[in-house]
Amino acid sequence: MTSQRTQELIQSDKEHQVHPWWITGQAITRVFEKGHGIYLVDTEGQEYMDFASQLICSNLGHRCQEINEAITAALDKIDYVTNFYGQTNVYAVELSRKLAQITPGGLKRFYYTCGGSESTDTALKLARAYWYFKGQAAKYKIISLYDSYHGLSGFSMNVTGLGGGRMHSPFGPAPAGYLRVPSYYEYRSMFGDVPDSGLLSAQFMEKVIQKEGAASIAAFIAEPILGSGGHIVPPDGWWSMVTEICRRNNILLIVDEVMTGFCRTGKMFASEHWDLKPDIMTMAKGITAAVLPFGGVAFSDEVYSAFEGKPFPHGFTYTAHPVCCAASIATIDYYLKNQVAENAAKIGLHITKRLEKEFLPLPCVGLIDGRGLFQAVELVTDKEKKTPISIEQNGILIQKLAEKGIWTRIQGPALNRLEICPPCIITVEEADKALDIIKSVLTEFKPS
Repeated sequence: MTSQRTQELIQSDKEHQVHPWWITGQAITRVFEKGHGIYLVDTEGQEYMDFASQLICSNLGHRCQEINEAITAALDKIDYVTNFYGQTNVYAVELSRKLAQITPGGLKRFYYTCGGSESTDTALKLARAYWYFKGQAAKYKIISLYDSYHGLSGFSMNVTGLGGGRMHSPFGPAPAGYLRVPSYYEYRSMFGDVPDSGLLSAQFMEKVIQKEGAASIAAFIAEPILGSGGHIVPPDGWWSMVTEICRRNNILLIVDEVMTGFCRTGKMFASEHWDLKPDIMTMAKGITAAVLPFGGVAFSDEVYSAFEGKPFPHGFTYTAHPVCCAASIATIDYYLKNQVAENAAKIGLHITKRLEKEFLPLPCVGLIDGRGLFQAVELVTDKEKKTPISIEQNGILIQKLAEKGIWTRIQGPALNRLEICPPCIITVEEADKALDIIKSVLTEFKPS
């Protein structure tokens, strides 16, 4: 029996609020009001293990005391100052110094945003403006992958390849200059039943560049590991191939670390798994462990050189917000002091072993994929035919898991990849408790 308080909150929400990716006008299912560690608590007092870190952003779980104290301390000194017009704040300067010590590929120039979509928009503007200021304004096209996710704002929506039109169609056609190529997702390859989708993906990309003309292409953008597209790790050699293609054709490489950054995959940045050296890199989510909305873009000295001596015609009111910068400093300090990346790697390996041994044999599990605490279980109704579960079955499973105290999502191109992405502070005991529950639900699931 739902309490009167919760019923009133749900009704009030229905009367006044519109939610992302929810049927407009339909009542929501729960209202959260507390959090601690890897747990969330709703207004009925039920606890849920947050096994997707919400939108894969609560990397340190909920109510991290060190971050909260840093925010309070910053607010005691300053609440806001603009980063426009040749001024800044001490927290932005300190954060930039700190990031320069940990970002991969020697990136040490930064621009700050309010989140992932803004970071993508900024990165694409940087890429196009770089070529404009270099006297090559014809280089404006952007290549991205099908199955990718880079955000849903202006430019970012145009490079998001996930969704089969669900994320794009209501808003009209994309402007010219955005190209998509098949990803390396071998289990459901766009190339059919082939042995090496990674190689074909890279070769297809190079052919597109040849047909379009390298002189017209500004940048290629990709996530180190596909995120909302299913937590799919690229095959060996894919990143080296596409990096070489970009270098050979004078195309900027943009790496999207919005989801994968800040310890999520067992490294501070997932780029480190392949020793990537991007020209531009996007960040958000884990940069403050989602405690405050914040993001950033890192870029190379070469990209910076095109703008030096010129005004940068781009900006947001909350760029380099001092309190968000203070939160980010505390978050990074926590990651380093407590070896959070190492914990994500260790627990991730433990989870992988259990998924492969205990979950993969289940009739409804077709594939296990991911790295660190960025993993997914591909759910099917027919292993041989690889038939994905239906949207209705997706909803039933999510509800059953919630009833047993597990909050997670089922995402991916076919909406059938169950996220195994808990906060990066999770313990072995907590991981095992959650996996036991998930296994019991999937064991009872009859894929028919």
